[in-house]
Amino acid sequence: MSIISLRVSDEEKAVLEDAAKFYKCNMSTLIKRLTFEKLEDEYDMKVSEDYLKQKKAGTLSLSSFDDLMKECGIDKETL
Repeated sequence: MSIISLRVSDEEKAVLEDAAKFYKCNMSTLIKRLTFEKLEDEYDMKVSEDYLKQKKAGTLSLSSFDDLMKECGIDKETL
């Protein structure tokens, strides 16, 4: 496991400590949780924006679930 150091001001540390208490976790868990949630939200927004751009441009290509199952070699009857 790796360790990452993070420099924060005393005021920022106090805010993080209060937030960790609120969420009932330690600061390390809080920082990891918030970081990865933010990254996931940003990724979701990018995917949504790309979808809307392709839809507006008329270049969006969709496949049915059945086509996807065929492409993956999955037989619905065996599910």
